[in-house]
Formats: sequence, C-alpha cells, structure tokens
Amino acid sequence: MIYVLFHIGNHLFGLIGPEAHAAVMNVGRRVYRAPMIEPLLVLALFFQIGSGLYLAWRWSVVPLGLHRLVQVASGFYLSVFILGHMNSVFIYARTVRGIPTDWTFAIGGPTGLIHDPWNIRLLPHYALAVFFVLAHMASGLRIVMIAHGSPQLMANRLWAICAVGSACLAAAIIAGMCGLRL
Repeated sequence: MIYVLFHIGNHLFGLIGPEAHAAVMNVGRRVYRAPMIEPLLVLALFFQIGSGLYLAWRWSVVPLGLHRLVQVASGFYLSVFILGHMNSVFIYARTVRGIPTDWTFAIGGPTGLIHDPWNIRLLPHYALAVFFVLAHMASGLRIVMIAHGSPQLMANRLWAICAVGSACLAAAIIAGMCGLRL
C-alpha cells in the first residue's frame, strides 16, 4: 500500500512537469529498486494478485451489494492491470528494449498519449487503475470501520467521499500525463 500510494503521488507530480516527476521517482527508486526490496515488492504484488483472484472467485458466487461489488470488480481489474504493468516495465522496457521506465515511457513518448492511435488505449487503462486501486482501498477501509463498530452510514459516506476523490485523482493524473501543467 505504501508503494502504491507513493507511485500515485509520484504521478501527481507530472502536473508540475516531467522534471518534478523524475525528481520524486529518483528518490523512491533508491528504496523500491534496492536489490533486497524490489524482489520482495514483486513477490508482494504476485501475492496480491493470487489472493485477490481467490477472494474474487469466492465472493463471485454470493449476491453482492454495491460496496462489495466495487471491491471485487476493482480487485479483479487490478490483478489484470498489475500483471500487464509489470510485463510492460520488467519484460518489455527493462529487459527487451533496455529503455528507462520514466515519464516518457509512461506517457507513450515521444508522441504522447493523445496523439498516437496506439497510445491512446492507455488513457482508460491508467485512469481505471488509479481509480480502482484507491476505491479498492476505500472498500477495505469501509469493511474495517464497520468491523470495528463504526456506524454503517458513516462508513458508507466515507467510502463515497473516497470514491469521488479517487475519480478526481485519476482525472488529475491523466490530465498531467496529457500535458496539463499547474
């Protein structure tokens, strides 16, 4: 969760510019690309994928309310996204092409996301990933709040606020990736 929140926060720095994004990423990479950390991070992501798919399978056979449906659907989407994202970064960029996975890589440079008929597919791919990872966390928070005695109405309202905030953050990141600067 710490890595994911850092990664999303790092992408928000794209609104300032590629240089700001790179500066923040370089600080983070000292930690998450450390020889002892990166393999553990990859294992944790594989665990998230495996355990998430197992839980989605388990929950898919029972009637689901809105909140649980969002949690299961977002978790399923994220399992596919994470595998694709890791493949793009580790296999395609770093191993096959030997290119840096920097801002230019993320935005489909040099043409960008919106000026290339192939790269534009990444807009919903990235936007949904940001929205779903944050909404998925909010869904988990809602369950923890209810389990610890918070009124369901309060937990549901906080979940709704987090879902709207997730959509706003996803839109801001996509705007930055498309060239908007603050």
